[in-house]
Formats: sequence, C-alpha cells, structure tokens
Amino acid sequence: MNLKTLGNGLKITSGFSTALWVVGLILGNIYLVVLAIVILIIIIPVVYSKRDKLDEMFKGKDDLIIEDERTHLINEKASNMAFGISLGIIFYVGVAIVALRNSYPQLTLAGYTLFAVTALVLVIYFLSTVYYNRKY
Repeated sequence: MNLKTLGNGLKITSGFSTALWVVGLILGNIYLVVLAIVILIIIIPVVYSKRDKLDEMFKGKDDLIIEDERTHLINEKASNMAFGISLGIIFYVGVAIVALRNSYPQLTLAGYTLFAVTALVLVIYFLSTVYYNRKY
C-alpha cells in the first residue's frame, strides 16, 4: 500500500474515531466511546509498524520537513510550559475540591485522585528526565 494512501486512511480513521469520542461523550453513550477505543487499538499496530516513515506519510506534495536546533528548542520550551501549566491546573483544582469537602463531600475522593495523578505525573517526569540524562 502506498504511504500517502495509508496516511490519508489514518487521517480519516483518526477523525472518525475523534468524532465517535465527542458524540459518545455528549450523548453519554459508552458504546460509542468503546468503539472509538477499539478503532484506536486497531490503528496503533499499523502506526507502530510504519513509525520510521511517518514523515513521508503525512507530508504534502511539496512540503519539506526542515528541523533545526531552534525548532527543537522552541518545541521543548513550549511543551515544558504546557506541561507545567497543565500540572498546576490539575493540582489547584484538586486543592479547590478538597477545600470544599465540607460543602461537597462526594467530591473529596476526586480531589485526592487529582493529587495522586499530579504525584504520578511528576514521578514519571523525573524518572524519564533521569533516564534521558543518562542516555544522552
């Protein structure tokens, strides 16, 4: 199969799967969400098997992918900022929920879960940082 055709098929399938997620969440239909997950599980081996040729699959006719150190630095800084902001928001939403535990006791577990997610993400981040510092 041609790489461009496979890339277009993956784009269409990904869009369809995203639409299923959104419609499933809006309608509260778990079957649509499960169908979207199944579609993604089917897509993952295809993408993994062609992982070395992904840039060829998704390039346009005359598009050239040019990456330099500046592009990598910008992407790294942007991703670090997005990561930090997301982690901060998750933590402070957890703080707000736990602070409201007297008014909304049913949400206390959700607040503690957000704390646990924040801690887990930080552990994964620091472990991956140590790993890549040793690797490079």
